[in-house]
Amino acid sequence: MKDIVKVFLFVMNIISFVLVAIFGLAGLVYEILGPSKFEKLLARLNIPWTFERVWNVSFICLVVLIVIYILRKKLNM
Repeated sequence: MKDIVKVFLFVMNIISFVLVAIFGLAGLVYEILGPSKFEKLLARLNIPWTFERVWNVSFICLVVLIVIYILRKKLNM
């Protein structure tokens, strides 16, 4: 059972890391393009989110990444 939990946490850690990286790149694109062009880019890509929503989701993913990492370290001890 403990191995299943470790594998699940590991997979979730990888998924959250990938999401944080993608949202980090989105933040970089936002800084390069500016707010109005970034909103137009999201609309062109058929993404119905605003930058604020992307920003909030990225922080949630970052918190999940940190919490899962701490849980994984606790289980290894």
